[in-house]
Amino acid sequence: MKFKIDKRIFERYENLKIGVVLCRGIKNDGSIDLALEMENIKRNITEKFQTIELSDHPVIRTWRDIYKDFGEKKCRSSVESLIRRVVNGKEMPSINPLVDLYNFVSLKYELPCGGEDLEKITSDIELTYATGTENFISLGENEIENPQEGEIVYKFSDTIICRNFNYRESEVTKLTKDTKKAILVMESVLEEDNLQEALEDLARRIQIHLGGSTKAVILKAENNEVKL
Repeated sequence: MKFKIDKRIFERYENLKIGVVLCRGIKNDGSIDLALEMENIKRNITEKFQTIELSDHPVIRTWRDIYKDFGEKKCRSSVESLIRRVVNGKEMPSINPLVDLYNFVSLKYELPCGGEDLEKITSDIELTYATGTENFISLGENEIENPQEGEIVYKFSDTIICRNFNYRESEVTKLTKDTKKAILVMESVLEEDNLQEALEDLARRIQIHLGGSTKAVILKAENNEVKL
């Protein structure tokens, strides 16, 4: 199987880069302690947003513009949601070690990140435009919904695993304590970014805390797919 990106998306968003970390043989049923490091990250974010509005942050502003570009005025990127939690003084939930790690790295580098259990995926994953007929079950729900035609989604076959780029994850492919093989995806939309550093940091932390093996790669227009 492969993960591949529709080249039309790179043509539309020329600064877009998609970082991928592939994990195999991980042990995700334990616990990890990120409390001290997380407090430092939260302190830095809180201080930053005392002097800047969320809407003025380059990453947040660019993602909002992208959503508006394909008709989603109310959507917010996953990293904006995490930053908003911190700014509003809310605690970061602990889901499972792998999710906690990618949320931590997402906050640290201020880049959206999500993940899927590869053992629940049966064909190539695509980042592409929805036809509107695909099925999606939102995280924590059980009702099937359909995307808007032209919405940018991650999917395999007719099953959507994340709607509106990085806005809503799927219940079907969610990461659990039993996950042993996963794909984590991090998105950058600025010309100058820290994506490579973020990917290497995430891959290193996964190996330290969860074992197994990892592979990190950045996909661009000229290199738009990776073997899973």
